[in-house]
Amino acid sequence: MSIKIKIDPDATEEEVAEINAHSEHVQIAIHARKTLDGKIMILDHKLIDIILDTENQKIVTFPKEELSDEIYNIQSSYFKYLVNEGVVLPDSIRSGNIFGSLEGVYPDAADEGVSAAQVVIYTTKNFIDAQAPHLEMQEFIENEIEDHLVDPNPADSTELGEVPEEPKKGSITPSRIRRYLSGYGYY
Repeated sequence: MSIKIKIDPDATEEEVAEINAHSEHVQIAIHARKTLDGKIMILDHKLIDIILDTENQKIVTFPKEELSDEIYNIQSSYFKYLVNEGVVLPDSIRSGNIFGSLEGVYPDAADEGVSAAQVVIYTTKNFIDAQAPHLEMQEFIENEIEDHLVDPNPADSTELGEVPEEPKKGSITPSRIRRYLSGYGYY
């Protein structure tokens, strides 16, 4: 099984689309690296890194920063997408031996001349492209909320001293201690 990867860091999406229009083969532009032991690291996703081990036919995902429910949901949806596309065996998906990783195994291609690794890379690119608008919108909303809290509009904020101070605010008086036994009058 051979994989042909042409690396052109200056290629744009329009150039790739033009090449695909004049070629019988589909070409994609993806940010990837090859490790010393021959694994392919796909780094296009904003929240997870995807490692493709072509020797063991395994796909492993890692969080880029720290693990959270959102990261696990993205990893899980990635493997569900691969299962729905028929790329990964459903019973092979499990947690990896590294904290926060999720892995799955892909089978050999049944058709002669079809590279299973190329199908995995192509399907991964489709998943990343489908996730990109959602992640960009989420990042935009988070930035807008942060900007609103850090630099609010004049209508949403008050200057220091604009709201008068009162001697007592709230329902709990400062002298009253509410502890474990204070409700029963033992104090």
